[in-house]
Amino acid sequence: MTDPSHSITPSAAVAAPHWSRWVAGGLALVLGGLAAWHVWSPTARSERAQRMAAELGAELFDRPLSAAELDTPLQLHPQAKTAQGDTATLRQLLTGHDAVLVHHWASWCPPCLEELPEIAALAQSAHGRNCQVLAVSYDDDWAAADATLRKVLGQSVQPMGLWVRDPQGQGGDEAKMLRLRMGTEKLPETWVVADGRVRARFVAGQRWTSAKMMRWLAAQCPGSR
Repeated sequence: MTDPSHSITPSAAVAAPHWSRWVAGGLALVLGGLAAWHVWSPTARSERAQRMAAELGAELFDRPLSAAELDTPLQLHPQAKTAQGDTATLRQLLTGHDAVLVHHWASWCPPCLEELPEIAALAQSAHGRNCQVLAVSYDDDWAAADATLRKVLGQSVQPMGLWVRDPQGQGGDEAKMLRLRMGTEKLPETWVVADGRVRARFVAGQRWTSAKMMRWLAAQCPGSR
């Protein structure tokens, strides 16, 4: 007689390999999910964007914006003013965007004029993503900035991006200028602000429409709003 304790039914013999395959498959899915999360997690994306920015020559930072920077008032374009008035703080203008590219320029800055078409194209590329281009003019009034925008870009009111003016203009109180509070002494410069922190600075004019820049923008601004 066969000892029941040593008998194996056909169904049990077949079931064991099936269960092992299910366990192995489940483990592979878990490990694959963890690997994908590591690659596409916000931290990993931020680190990748930082590496790409450095390769493009940007200075890297990781500091919070100061209260002085955040509370700097900026003048909205006359055609963009709201019911609350014609000024808004940097803090208000950052709201609702995971990343904002703060660009400092002026009509009296020749390199700025050369870069303006690239900045307008950058604003277009960032549209629909979680990024915003905030172009801050240091002209003494909107008339000078508008004349330059019309001459270089064909119209004073740009369809993409947010174009504002620092009320201190060119020769106002330097202690109150946003560019100097951020650390910009020469124009043009562009700062990358993400999640309330300064992450990078691009010094001087850039070719924002280059393939490398577009890849960086996709890494910095990966999704839709």
